[in-house]
Amino acid sequence: MTPARIRKTTLAAIAAVLAFALGACAGKANDTPGSIVVGGVTRTYVAHVPAKLGSSVPLVLSFHGHFGTGAGQARLTNFSALSDRYGFVVVYPDGINRSWNDGRGGANDIGLVKALIADFSRRYPIDPKRIYVNGFSNGAMFSNYVGCTLANQIAAIATVEGYMPAEDAAGCHPVRPIPLLEIAATTDPVMPFTGGQIKLLGFNRGSPVLSAKQTLSIWTKNAKCKGPPQFAALAPIAPNDGTNITRTTYTSCASDASVVLYTVIGGGHAWPGGPQYAPKLIIGRASTQLEASKTIVAFFLALKR
Repeated sequence: MTPARIRKTTLAAIAAVLAFALGACAGKANDTPGSIVVGGVTRTYVAHVPAKLGSSVPLVLSFHGHFGTGAGQARLTNFSALSDRYGFVVVYPDGINRSWNDGRGGANDIGLVKALIADFSRRYPIDPKRIYVNGFSNGAMFSNYVGCTLANQIAAIATVEGYMPAEDAAGCHPVRPIPLLEIAATTDPVMPFTGGQIKLLGFNRGSPVLSAKQTLSIWTKNAKCKGPPQFAALAPIAPNDGTNITRTTYTSCASDASVVLYTVIGGGHAWPGGPQYAPKLIIGRASTQLEASKTIVAFFLALKR
């Protein structure tokens, strides 16, 4: 077998493992599948609506990683339980071919975001000033792109292990300051913390991305953040797992648009506080020192309207 064939076969096997791990998981029993037609294409999703809704509630859109599904994202994040606790609606869309168009060509995923916002706003008392997006990996890259292009509809974004594609950076001009929470692991073997090619077991898997700090800089500049940030090393919340967390916070920004970076030192391509969904050889360590979902929800709900 030629080296190229071995590489292709190896990557296909790894992709199958990740697709199973990220996509085969079921969400909560009361998560509801749905569909919507966008530009003549039927798009699917899983949604969770709390039993009790207030008169004006937030909407959270959560995007899975490459190889994932909406149901898998629900299982990975457990946002549905937080939805019940805090009274927001959460939607986990499915990407076409299990991926998202993060601005480099592909499906009409921005159209999907617009359609979901319109549809859920029609059916539920969604507060148009409290619509948030977040994502993991490719879903995080897409969340950056949503922030760049739909700042007039999105209140804030949160990203986990996914940075701005290098070729998107020059065209990112949000129409207003956007609050951002970024979670980035220093030893992620897939999404390079220092920027460059996305990899899977050392093999290139996509176009280059900016580094975590370069991505953060785009949003601090957009929000016109001034002065030095606040830095803190967080106390461990779990037994030593080989990771620790620091937090860098920019608060002196236009329109109260906070920009926050959580750095997972020693962490891998995982959702902190979530499962070790694949072997460490493939994705690195899943940190237990930060509950990413609770941190993201707290960030969203604390923002000034």
